[in-house]
Amino acid sequence: MTRPTPTQADEVPSRYLVVTAAQYQDRSGRRLAGVYHTATARLFLVDPLTAEVLAGAQRPTELAPETRARLRHQGLLVAADADETEVLRSLPDPESERTRQFVVMPTGYCNLSCDYCGQEHRRGPATLATGRHRAALVARVRHAAASGRYDRIRVRWFGGEPLLGYAVLRDLSLRFLAETARHQVHYSALLVTNGVLLDQRKLRELHLRCRVEQIEVTLDGPAATHERGRPAKHGRGTYHRIIAALQQAVSDPDLTGLQVSVRTNVGTHNLTEAERFAAAMREAGLAHPRITFYPAPVHPWGDDVPAQAVAARELAEVELAWYRAYQAAGLTCALLPAAPRPTVCVAADRHSEVVAPDGRIYSCTEQPLVPGQADRHLATVTDLPAEQLRPAGEYDDWADTLPTDCRTCRLRPLCGGACPKLWRQGRPPCPPLKWNLDDRLDMYLRAQVGVAA
Repeated sequence: MTRPTPTQADEVPSRYLVVTAAQYQDRSGRRLAGVYHTATARLFLVDPLTAEVLAGAQRPTELAPETRARLRHQGLLVAADADETEVLRSLPDPESERTRQFVVMPTGYCNLSCDYCGQEHRRGPATLATGRHRAALVARVRHAAASGRYDRIRVRWFGGEPLLGYAVLRDLSLRFLAETARHQVHYSALLVTNGVLLDQRKLRELHLRCRVEQIEVTLDGPAATHERGRPAKHGRGTYHRIIAALQQAVSDPDLTGLQVSVRTNVGTHNLTEAERFAAAMREAGLAHPRITFYPAPVHPWGDDVPAQAVAARELAEVELAWYRAYQAAGLTCALLPAAPRPTVCVAADRHSEVVAPDGRIYSCTEQPLVPGQADRHLATVTDLPAEQLRPAGEYDDWADTLPTDCRTCRLRPLCGGACPKLWRQGRPPCPPLKWNLDDRLDMYLRAQVGVAA
């Protein structure tokens, strides 16, 4: 959508701006303020007068015409009567529109017994272990790759613990790769794992043969805290095995293309462990640019709220403590979102589907294996024709039914409205970023530019 060029008299700052109160100083000695545009996830350094204008303390007419033109082009100044929420809603999402995504769960079992996990794990053969169901899933990937509709096929291996279904994962990966190569469509994969079964052999095979480009592993604190919060069903410790796998991921010269993220599920069980955890990661040699760390709140999966869950406003302060600890230890972390999220998640995207271990197809990753949610499947992989997208799910209309507070919130472009499932359960899932974005911006600029004297 082309925005009409506003006149000098009716320009106002975009509603999607965060302007720092502090000033920073670059190498030449210039004083600058930070402006973060949440609609584009872009950061700008501007002079103090421009910062005052964008913060609403001065009129845009105080700026030179060429400066106003530049700010207009960047979307930082808009017409006073512009409906920015409508402009945002109508923007295309190139990543989603040209990408077909499959979230595949090779198994419904897990080797850990985390108290806050909302899934119910059971032993037994997965339907995807049978040839008929695997062939049906491969046919869906084949049709997507051959359709000309997509530039990318993306697979996210999920569970349970997907490495307990390693043979299925490996077989399907090679078949997906053959289909996408045949039709010259880019293929990539992400593995979400607890990391217990990772070793150098699997890391190499996952990355070099199965084209897994990203692995997400969970560590809930230093050794003792992690073992208490994420106990193994066999009773033995897992922390040191996971650390060893992460060390192998960054030391193997053939794995330089593999990106790793370490998520810490933060709740009452580990709120105060940030500094100890960050120091342990540094001492383990994991202060490495290919390993990114981030905290994530423990949250409800179904009808029950985990005992470890912490209120979002309190968690906003806790999250800052974790990021400060990461910075102090030299760990890699992303303080600011690098891109907006026009589509919040797979549940709100008809071009994405979740294939459960029993072959049922869902729209949401938090429905399979979750008591009270598992019967919300939309189809089965063997019954749904390969050329058809999954049937419409209950959250596909999310962009059109966002709560009013979401539509006008400055964070909406970054969180996409957050989890529609939790909203409709009456649990507003606003992320901690809503309350700590200003502080995270200041932390980033102090580290990258330096505060002015």
